Amino acid sequence: MEKQIRQWDKEMDDLLAEAGKTKTKLKGEYKSAIAKIDARKAAAVKHLEELRESGEDSWEDLKKGFENSWKELRSSIERAKARLNKD
Repeated sequence: MEKQIRQWDKEMDDLLAEAGKTKTKLKGEYKSAIAKIDARKAAAVKHLEELRESGEDSWEDLKKGFENSWKELRSSIERAKARLNKD
């Protein structure tokens, strides 16, 4: 999981670099989207930390929350990449 988070950090850095190359009008949109992705990443990392610290009793609940955060993060990154490649 940590390896995947590092990979997404790299992808986000790449997205920021590409956003910097876009037209001024779109630059703000991309930076806003990337900020949302970063917030989702923070939520996923928080869930990961909670999983590490959790006991057996709360494992399943925390696991579901983490999986949802993970899916949202991955989906957000993919949408941002697709939009950048489209424009």
